[in-house]
Amino acid sequence: MAKHPIGLFGRKEDAQIHALRDAVAEAGGEPLLFQMQLDDAGAPPISIGAGAMSWEGVDFGPMRGLYIRGMAPNALPSLPPVLNAAMHAEWRHRYVRDQQYQAAAYSFFSALQAQGKLVVNPLETYAHHNSKAQFYERMRAEGFDVPSTLTTNDPEQARAFARRWGKVVVKPGIGVGSTRILRDDQMELLNEIVLSPTTMQEYIAGKTHRVHVVGDTVVLALKILNDEIDSRTETRGFEFAKLPAEEERKLVRANRSLGLHFAAWDVLVSASGRYSYLDCNPGPYLMWIGPENVRAVFGGLARYLIAFAETGSVAEASKRVEPFTPSAGS
Repeated sequence: MAKHPIGLFGRKEDAQIHALRDAVAEAGGEPLLFQMQLDDAGAPPISIGAGAMSWEGVDFGPMRGLYIRGMAPNALPSLPPVLNAAMHAEWRHRYVRDQQYQAAAYSFFSALQAQGKLVVNPLETYAHHNSKAQFYERMRAEGFDVPSTLTTNDPEQARAFARRWGKVVVKPGIGVGSTRILRDDQMELLNEIVLSPTTMQEYIAGKTHRVHVVGDTVVLALKILNDEIDSRTETRGFEFAKLPAEEERKLVRANRSLGLHFAAWDVLVSASGRYSYLDCNPGPYLMWIGPENVRAVFGGLARYLIAFAETGSVAEASKRVEPFTPSAGS
């Protein structure tokens, strides 16, 4: 029986893409790696037209399952300080070129979805990680627990929020970045947020759990071992965690509500048992969680992709994914 080709998009030198490639091969698929970097030096040849799709010369007609590691613009939309007109023109050229490739890539994957193929995950879903204010408001509106959050460039609104909660954290409103407690001696610095909106949240004492969801299954939940507000700071390791069944069902529902097939969630678990959603990453970095855990997560994702390629059904693909049970001594 012929192996089903599975397209994997990312930087071809990325160890994480290689790990997923190995998982797909072990699960019985044929992994094909494609360059996702869209800068001037590495932009791949792309063709879209009359239903025919190719990337780096490969015909995507037979391909039914694809994974995108991630994609972000290479040129910032706002211009930096410049010294002369030539530098201004060069930066503007980079931005326009970048937008052209972004539009072509978006069109490519959207067209594949329109043909009934599985894209893990659609490019538009990366907005949930890259624009946090709407993510928190959407989760709150749909009944999921998120910390009380304010994103603002108004210093007075920020101070009022800090006074209301007494202790708040400050974090970036896009992608990754440090999360820190706002100290009393930093209150005057809030005047500077007029230059850029800042996200603030109520402080909730607890431990952050990294929860990996594939299809309709929580494959792996790990408690992050550290003593800092930012769970990525001075991390000592991970401890396997089993979430209550009701919380797992909520996470699966949240994942599906965002149009995701695979994601890693940061969930804050308080001492009182409150589960609050901090972040959702549709193209998460996994290599920090250890080889056994990486194999568990990517093994589930590989089976999901291959099962869809075989059946054309998300429901059937979800049945192939099982939760990970750590080995003795893990």
